[in-house]
Amino acid sequence: MKILSRYILKEHIAPFFFAFFTITFLLVIDYVPKITDSVMDKDISVWIALELLALNLAWMLALSVPMSALVATLMAFGRLTSDFEITAIKASGINMLRILIPVLMAGGVLTYGMGQFNDKILPDLNKKARELRGDIKAMRPTLIFRSGVFISDIPGYLVMIDKIDHTTSRVENIRITDTKNPSKPKIIIAEYGYLKMTDGNKNMQFDLFNGEIHSLDINESENSRKVNFKNQIINVSGTGSELKRNESSSRSDREKSISAMQKIVDRSAEQLAPNREKIMNKLSKHIEYLFSDTFASIDTISVNDSTAQQFVKNSMVNLMRSIENNRKNINHAKARIAKFKVEIYKKYSIPGAIIAFILIGAPLGIMSKKKGMGIAITISITLFIFYWASLIAGEDIADRGLLSPFWSMWGANFLLGTIGVYLLYLVVTEKPIFSYFRKKRK
Repeated sequence: MKILSRYILKEHIAPFFFAFFTITFLLVIDYVPKITDSVMDKDISVWIALELLALNLAWMLALSVPMSALVATLMAFGRLTSDFEITAIKASGINMLRILIPVLMAGGVLTYGMGQFNDKILPDLNKKARELRGDIKAMRPTLIFRSGVFISDIPGYLVMIDKIDHTTSRVENIRITDTKNPSKPKIIIAEYGYLKMTDGNKNMQFDLFNGEIHSLDINESENSRKVNFKNQIINVSGTGSELKRNESSSRSDREKSISAMQKIVDRSAEQLAPNREKIMNKLSKHIEYLFSDTFASIDTISVNDSTAQQFVKNSMVNLMRSIENNRKNINHAKARIAKFKVEIYKKYSIPGAIIAFILIGAPLGIMSKKKGMGIAITISITLFIFYWASLIAGEDIADRGLLSPFWSMWGANFLLGTIGVYLLYLVVTEKPIFSYFRKKRK
């Protein structure tokens, strides 16, 4: 029996890795255009682009591993069926469930490993990927000087050059508008000059000749003035396009570990009881005060009906405002609990889908009776689209409070697993798929 178990597992290895590399490659290909845009627009190095791709491989692996397990199960059992090996196993008196045990055990190991990956490794890589994307986004595109075209990429400056000699760095008919102080802009005009980059390409220096500087004052026009010059050096800062690395202390829900999110859930849950207690205390105190002897014995001569009505009205308004504030605190705490519980369960449910995919993949592979990857890929894509759509819809439903976070994330797993168990029952008993409904009709 050990030989058979090893043989069954061996049949899964090649399809699993083939599907893993194929699916991961497709996800990478889909992501590459986004990196290409950054490389072209921001002129980042190839190594930075590869680093960004490597960091984003983390979430790709979290998706490709469960899907690869499904493809491998379908292909392995499909091949065993098409070569009549499943028939031979049945003829030997071996129960079909027995040959599924080693596959489920391997799936359990894979599930545990992916669960640890999603909890311990994925959050940090997601954070680093977000920070790197933010740093790249904050970069100013590389300056490209063209004759007769305004350059607006330099913060606080607007530059236009009529003619540029890229060999000698000579520029002619230069117009530089300094708008760092919008109320007092400066306009520099020069006949010709020379351009060079300084401080490791971080700043730009214009050596200008035969020009004038117009200093304007929008608020007080009499302070505006004009200065002629024969030679003037203008330094323009902030022209570098290098990548500046920044680290953020904040983390989003997908950048936190399970323990970190559970602490937030616990803190939010602790806010529910005090806010509910405040509402009840305020209601009871208000009712007790209105019906107390002190309120009823107010001097009716000194206080007329309109004053009393206004007093009661103001008291009720203040009460409703206070209750509304406590109610908002409760709803906010519930929303945070649902949001982070969804992420906690998702970190478990996606790896847990491996077991569900094995349970449904094995009987479907046997029923398909076709050797090859086409049918396996088709079934896998269909099931995975259904599974992923269920997760997205479940997350939205849980955020609205219409379904518990547990069932919104685990519902698809239990549904696919249940269908898989039923299909296994049909395979073991060799009954048609709709045998139960046929019996019921009779």
